[in-house]
Formats: sequence, structure tokens, C-alpha cells
Amino acid sequence: MKIGILTFGDGRERVTKASSADCMTFQRNLAKFLASHGHEVVTGNQVVWNHETVNQQCRRLNNAKVDAVVFNFVIWSYPDLTAQAAIRFDPSISIMMYGVLNPSYPGWVAYFASAGSMTEIGRPFSRALGDLADPAVSDAFVRWLTDADPLGRKKGIVAARALHGQRYGRFDGPSMGMYTGHVDESQWMRDFGVHVVHRGQLWFWEMAQKIETKRVQAGLDWLESVCKEVKYDGKKLTRGVHGTLARQVRMYLALKDYCRDDGIDFCGLTGQLDMTEQPHMCIMDVQEALLNDNADWEQAKKKPLICATECDSNGALTMQLMHLISGTPVLFADMRHYFAEYDVYDLVNSGQHAPWFSRRHKDYRKNWADVTLYPAMDFYFHAGGASVQFYAQPSDLITLGRITRKRGQFQMHLVRASVPDIGLETMESLARQTTYTWPHMFVRFKCPPEAIGIHYSSNHIHGIFGDHVASLSAAGEALGMDVTVLA
Repeated sequence: MKIGILTFGDGRERVTKASSADCMTFQRNLAKFLASHGHEVVTGNQVVWNHETVNQQCRRLNNAKVDAVVFNFVIWSYPDLTAQAAIRFDPSISIMMYGVLNPSYPGWVAYFASAGSMTEIGRPFSRALGDLADPAVSDAFVRWLTDADPLGRKKGIVAARALHGQRYGRFDGPSMGMYTGHVDESQWMRDFGVHVVHRGQLWFWEMAQKIETKRVQAGLDWLESVCKEVKYDGKKLTRGVHGTLARQVRMYLALKDYCRDDGIDFCGLTGQLDMTEQPHMCIMDVQEALLNDNADWEQAKKKPLICATECDSNGALTMQLMHLISGTPVLFADMRHYFAEYDVYDLVNSGQHAPWFSRRHKDYRKNWADVTLYPAMDFYFHAGGASVQFYAQPSDLITLGRITRKRGQFQMHLVRASVPDIGLETMESLARQTTYTWPHMFVRFKCPPEAIGIHYSSNHIHGIFGDHVASLSAAGEALGMDVTVLA
């Protein structure tokens, strides 16, 4: 990566002239540190101290096509210089604010004052304060260099812009009193360019009754052929085109058809409590799993239609951004329980995990071969139908996160995690302690669980495999969100 360095000085020419040698010494030390980590470094050739040097030095770095920039503070500098420099770099370029350890001058005063200016103008930045020999300071730089990946950031900005003009299907409203799932249609249009289309679940129930029987039978045949097992019990989960699984197949096809015909790009589906409390209707687990998956009986290579259960609109927004970045299905799960003995969180939700997560194989048959359809639980659901059960395949890295609002302003929290291989026997044992018949992903966060408890503000969490922190951070920033990376 090509890293630029700007070192800021005092707005009084005589002060800057007297201190420039010290400033450049610290700049050279910083350049050596960055080069030692394998990066190409482009430095300013003079201290930035007035409008002319702001223009010259920013032009120098932009002409060199730097991927990221360090704002270096050694002595007191005027904070407005920092703001003027910041606006001369594209939003895809990440900025690190660094205050060196130099008590002879008020460099830290400049650092804090300039950080305030950056916050005032809304330009995101990272921070490091102290001696580069301090592991905490060097680690802060290493984390920033990872999260500042230029290709990832550009990909995230493209994804943020791709939201503009999309249509979100809000199929009824957020269920069970979850404020974090609420949506203000005008705010979405203003901030993201996303139009919210409302339809009630009864609309789809009526549409479902008109689905051709042969399409329903094809769906039943497909599920019975690709799933590991369908555990019909003759009560909650019943056979045939008039059975409870067929109700779910009909409802899925009605949703799929409507979204295709009305140009819905992603959606939220209430599920509980409306449909699930009516014995003559059905639960939404199969429908949600199929919408989020990349295959069904009518399309062996289907584009996932992002769907958030409980009509969690901010969850759906998070998922759609993740999908635009990754092109894959996206996790939707509850933060169900932390098993301290294994240092894993059980991420589980009634039906939301796309079967693709079981093996993440390009052949859908291999993914669905791990899926068992269980009868809906009486404890939670009066309606019948099937729940979708499987375990997510292990992975060294998954990026998890969530968009929420704080006092009406959008914010994003991100955290890296792994999906460790704890063995089938252990997964079975842990799953039976939560809700066995639902899909499970056991994750190990790359931050202490206490950090999740302190900073994370939703029962739902979403994720895509790989390291996408740079992309998601840039996407959030491009959409005007405050982004917090926990690990």
C-alpha cells in the first residue's frame, strides 16, 4: 500500500522555521516504521503551516496516488489546517491522526484540537498517540493499515452508492417491540436513496392460495430430495399439497413472485407474531431460508434475495450492504448465548440462516444435504410448518456487524470473529441447551465478550465470510454513519 505523510506546523512562519528540523526528524522515523511493514511511503517535502503549503503538499500526495494518509503532529499546529487538508483527499482514502511522543512541544495539543476539527466536519479518521516503540501504538497502526485497504474501501463505497434507487419491501412491521428494527421511510430515502414498499403478510397469504399446485408439488419434491431429512410428525409438520410444509412453499413462491414482479431488491418479513399465532397459517422459517439462499427448485443458481425476519429493517439494510460487497448469502442471527467453557457465542435464529452456510459449496445439493426440517415448536408457534436445522461450517474469519441508530443517527458496529471447529458432538450438546431445531453458528469473537456486552446494541447480528472491515467501514462512512470496529 502507498502511504502518504503530512506533518503539520505552527501557522506562524518563524515558529515553523525554527521547528521544521525536529518535525522532519519525526516524519523520517514514521516513514521508516511504515516502510518496515512493507509499505511504500510518500512524504511531504515541507511542513504544512499555511494555505499555500496545504495546497502544495496535498497535491503532492494526490499526484502520487497515495492509498492512505497519516497526519503527523509534532508541535502545535492550527487545527483549521488539518480540516483544509482532509477535504482534499477522496473519502476512499483513510486518514490516521498521529501524535508523536515529544514533550518539548505541544504536539499532543495540536493532535487533540485537530481531532476535534475532524469530528466537527464529519471526516472519519483513526488515532494513534505516543511512541512508535510502544506496542500499543504500533498495534494501532497495524490495525489501521489493515482497515485502510484501498481496494476494500473502494468496494465499500461502490456498495453504498449501489443502494441508491433500490426498493426495500417492508412486509408488515417490526415484531415483538424491537425498536432497533424500526424504519423511517423519509430518512431512508434522504440518506440512502432507498424507497420503502409496504405490503401486509395477509396480502402474501392470499397470493399464496393462488399458486399453481404443480409448483407447490415441485417444491415439496425438491425439499424431500435435497434435505438430509424431513421429520414429518402428522401434526405440526404434515405431508402433501395441503399440508403445513406446502403452506410454507406456497408462501415462499408468493413472496418470490411479488419481489420479482415489483422490483423489490431486499425485504423484511414480520413472521412473528401475525402468521405464527394462527393455527391455519404457517411459520416463516423455510421461506426466509430459501429467500436468503442461492438455490431453489426453480433456479439452481438463484441470486439471494436478502430477507430479514421480524421485519428488522436495519438488519435488512446491514445484510444488503454485506451482500453487495460479498455477493454471497448473509447471516442473520440472534446473539443467543455465550458458552464460556468453549469461548463461543451461539448465533441462532428461527429460520434465517441460508443453507449455503452449512458448507458454503457451489453445489447447493451439498449444502442442503446437511439440513433437517423439524416440526415447528409448540412453545413458540401455534402455526405449523418446518424449522430449518443445520450447523455452519468452520471458518478462520468472518466479519460480523450491525447498523443501528443512536438518537436518530445511523451507526455501524463491526467485529472480526472465527467459526471454530468444536466438533459435531460438542455442537449437538450446546445446541440442545438453546433451541436445537434451529440453525446454529458458533463463533469466537476476536475481542473479549465483555466488549460485545458493553458496545453492541442489538439482539440481531449479521455476517459475511472473510475480512470485510475496510469495505464495510468505508460503506458506512459514505452513508454518513459513525463506524466502530471492536476487533
